[in-house]
Amino acid sequence: MNELLQVLISALIALYCTCWIHPYVLKVAKSKNIVDNPDARKLQRVPVPIMGGLTVVFGVLSGIMGYRLFGGDFDLFPVFACIFIILIVGLMDDIISLSPKVRFVVEILLVLYLICTTGYQLNDFHGLWGLHAIPAPVSVPLTVFACVGIINSINLIDGVDGYSSGYSIVSSALFGLVFYHLGNLQMVVLAAVVAASLLPFFLHNVFGKESKMFIGDAGTLSLGIIFSVFVITLLSTPSASLPVDGSLGLVPFTLAVLCVPVFDTLRVMSSRLLKGKSPFNPDKTHLHHLY
Repeated sequence: MNELLQVLISALIALYCTCWIHPYVLKVAKSKNIVDNPDARKLQRVPVPIMGGLTVVFGVLSGIMGYRLFGGDFDLFPVFACIFIILIVGLMDDIISLSPKVRFVVEILLVLYLICTTGYQLNDFHGLWGLHAIPAPVSVPLTVFACVGIINSINLIDGVDGYSSGYSIVSSALFGLVFYHLGNLQMVVLAAVVAASLLPFFLHNVFGKESKMFIGDAGTLSLGIIFSVFVITLLSTPSASLPVDGSLGLVPFTLAVLCVPVFDTLRVMSSRLLKGKSPFNPDKTHLHHLY
């Protein structure tokens, strides 16, 4: 089967499965009162169900399974495992509010697991600032720092209807285009099913009334893991695979795609530290609070 057709079918399966499961998850969230209640820091005025992340991850995993069924090769079990674990942690956080320290420890362990099982690291700056290959004693902690930062930055932009999901759709599409250019079909499929799974959720979240459901920590943390995989996979690409004219700068590209959540998170956390507060102390200083 044509590769692009396989990608399209996988995306359609993800889209269908997300649409199919959404009302069932919404019904469970309402019946069990798993909702995000309004407070002084949040923008909504009424309780909103908060299990949207489950619908998105279900769509992503269904799309990838469909890709495998149609003969595609997707052997990134470590990515599956990390998404599943962070989904469970996120659901627990949505329901019983875990400590930030617990989440950080889990995130660090998952990133280390990805490094050990896939071998991907931020070990090459591809000539940016005159830097090329980076030794393991530097690249491993750098990878952990960068990926944990990405995970939490995606989590922290979830504050306005459609913001995190819409941003993630566009980012997934951009990563998918670059991976297609580099010939990494597995990552193209992952990017396509993520965008397809987010689309119906985005429409419900922005335009729905009774069908609105927040993506929650389960969704944003899962997306953070996926974007971390995109970044470390992309920056682990050998320089020989890049265009011969050097027109594609991988590090500037990843910074450009993720600049809004990453730099907003750095700005907010730096501001909290300068005020003598914990960087994890919630407030209303993010960009979406200024909207």
